[in-house]
This record gives sequence, C-alpha cells and structure tokens, in this order.
Amino acid sequence: ITEVQINDFFTETSWLPRYDQFTLGQPLFNDQRFIHFGHTTIGYGQLNVAEPPLDPDEIFDPLAWEADVEGARIGTRQELDFPQQLGPVKVVPYVLGDVTYWQEDLNGDDLLRAYGQLGVRATLPIWKSDPTIQSVLWNVNGLAHKVYFDVDAFYADSSQDLDQLALYDNLDDNAQEAFRRRFAFNTFEILPGGNVPLMFDERFYALRNGFQSDVTAPSLEIADDLSIVRFGVRQRWQTKRGIPGNQRIIDWVTLDVYTSLFPDAARDNFGSDFGQLDYDFEWFVGDRVSLISDGFFDFFSQGLRTASIGAQTNRPGLGDVYLGFRTIEGPISSNIVTASGNYRMSEKWGVRGLSQVDLGQAGTIVNALSLVYIGESFLWQFGVNADFSRDVVGFQFGLEPRFVQNGKLFRPGRTSIPPASSLYLE
Repeated sequence: ITEVQINDFFTETSWLPRYDQFTLGQPLFNDQRFIHFGHTTIGYGQLNVAEPPLDPDEIFDPLAWEADVEGARIGTRQELDFPQQLGPVKVVPYVLGDVTYWQEDLNGDDLLRAYGQLGVRATLPIWKSDPTIQSVLWNVNGLAHKVYFDVDAFYADSSQDLDQLALYDNLDDNAQEAFRRRFAFNTFEILPGGNVPLMFDERFYALRNGFQSDVTAPSLEIADDLSIVRFGVRQRWQTKRGIPGNQRIIDWVTLDVYTSLFPDAARDNFGSDFGQLDYDFEWFVGDRVSLISDGFFDFFSQGLRTASIGAQTNRPGLGDVYLGFRTIEGPISSNIVTASGNYRMSEKWGVRGLSQVDLGQAGTIVNALSLVYIGESFLWQFGVNADFSRDVVGFQFGLEPRFVQNGKLFRPGRTSIPPASSLYLE
C-alpha cells in the first residue's frame, strides 16, 4: 500500500510504502485444538499534521497525539486460541502478543514496545420455543426465544505507555478531528497547548473498549496496561412470516446489552467500577416498518450518556424514511431530531435528503438534498448541503458504477440499483 497526503489541511499519514499480512482463524499445524490469528505490518510512515487555517481567528490546536514524525514502523500481533466445549458452554482461553518498533515516537525518539494479553472468552446459548403463540395483529406465527450469554475477561500488560506514541493510524475521520481541536477550548476552556481530560481522549476510549484485543485493529498504537471483564447478553425473538407452505424465519425483536467491569477502576476507568454499558434494540413490527433504539453510558463524572429512539419504513427498490430522536449528556448536552430519506421518483431519477435539528440553542444543524440520475452504467449525484454548525454551504458531486454491489451513493429501500438489464430491458 502506498498513500500520500493530498490535502494539507487534514492530518494524514503518508505510507511510502506499507505492507500488511493477515492470518485469520487458521488451525495451527492442522490441529483444530489450536487456532491462530495474526497481523504483521512493515512500513515507512510520515505523519503530516494539518496546516493551521489562514484565518487567525480560527481555533486550531493540535491534538495530543499529533506531531510531525516519520520513520519505519515494524510490528507483529499474534493470537492463539484454545477452543473447548464444556457441556453447553463454549470456552476459548487465548493468549495474544504484540511486538512493535517505531523509529520516531511523539518526542522523536525510537521506541520498542512489547505487549502481552491473557484472557478467556465464553458463550452459553439457551433457547425456548412456543408454536402456540399466535397474533394476527403483530404478524406472529409461533415464537422462539434465543439467548446468548457472553463473557470476555483479560489481563494485559505493556512495556510502554500509550501516550508516548503518535497515531500513525488515525481513529477518527477528518470532521471529528476538526471538532476535537475545538473541544478543549469550547467545552473545557483550556487554553491552546493544553489537552482535554484523558476520559474524553479518543485514544483512551478505544483502550477501555478493548481495542487492542483484536489482531485486525486498525491502529497498532492503541495498547496499554488493562484489566477488564466484558459481559453481556444477546437476545432474539424469532417468528415465521409468509404465505402458508412458504414461510420463513425472521427476527421479530432483538436486544443486545453489554457492559464492562474494571477490576483496577482507578487506573483503567477513572474510578468507576462499571462502564461502557451499551444496548441495541430493534423491533421489526412488519416487513416494512421497524422501531429501533440504542444507547451508551459511562458512569464516571461527565461520562457520555446517550440514547436514541426512531422509526424507519422502507419499500425495497422504491424508497425509505427514517425519523429519530437522540439525547446526549456528558461534557456536552444536546437533543437532536433527525429525518432522512431516499426515494426513486422514476426509472431515471431519484432523490435523497437529510435534516438534523437541535432542540436547544443550536437550532438547525444541517440540511442536505441531492438529486440522483440513474444512467445506463453509472449513478450521478448532484447535491447541496448547508452545515449550520460550521456556517458552511457546500456542493456535492458523486459518481458510482451500477455494477458495484452494496453501493453507498443511492440505495432506495436499502437496496442497490442493479446493473442495466439485469432484471428487465431498459
């Protein structure tokens, strides 16, 4: 892989070049009792910090991990699993190790880090079904309740501290990084040169989330001492829908809930024993209408607490609409209403739109509207968006081949526009 910074107003890493090799789920020496995962990377990276804006009144304060550093980065992260079936419980003890070298850290010095992790994952599935549960109103024909209890506990130790490293692989996109540069001053009134409290630093959020326990993690820099027990429950209520004799099994309601226990809470979770509780709920009321909700909660002072509720409806190939509400509490507070939709107006034209409104002082956040032309071989997008949060008006132009599966440019009813003549003559 070779990457070069194009826009100097974004922080980007130029790789000149970089090589990555992955091994995923391979039996070790053809022995199914030992499963191997691995990621090895070799590259020469040049981290280019964004240039300050020309407007002297514009706030620009580099983030704690941003520095103009460059050099070789060579590392390998390997995991070995030992899956066991203990009655109904699947238990997977595992060991993970990482050795990585940076030619330049944040201070411009070379750094070698050794990281080790010892843990165990376990899953217990249970289920019950009752075919006598029937409801014409809710379109239920029998009900099966399937539950999975999950646990992932590990202890990790690192020879170097996370805050010594620049992020050669960024965690956030450019828009979020632009917001974070204003975060310290606008929210905490910290003067330029200072940093946000560590509890709101994206590096330590990723660390507490167990980012480093994945060999395919997109940033090798995220690793440090950590003890954590992550446990949760995944639930599925399933029923049958369709015409008699040709019914299919579908998820009627899903609910996933997870949280983390930190044995060394003072070191790892800012004094709170529990944290990072999240849930994800979906109720497929019918084949075209769904109610959805999700949330995330940290329990230390000013920790993020957010929850949302919304409804969406769709007709595959024709259009979809979403209307939702999200509340956010923590270092910032906001209550946001979001409306979005896609609609195929004819065989050749479609439209998509988005609007977000803060019910507080911010008012309208963003409005966007795009027109999509469905050509014989390509989708063409022409749009305009007004970002009131940054006082910016922009224009969009997009081009996407129709043969691309699961394209992102225009998906009415959450289905891609198929290639010409794949379903009928045009």
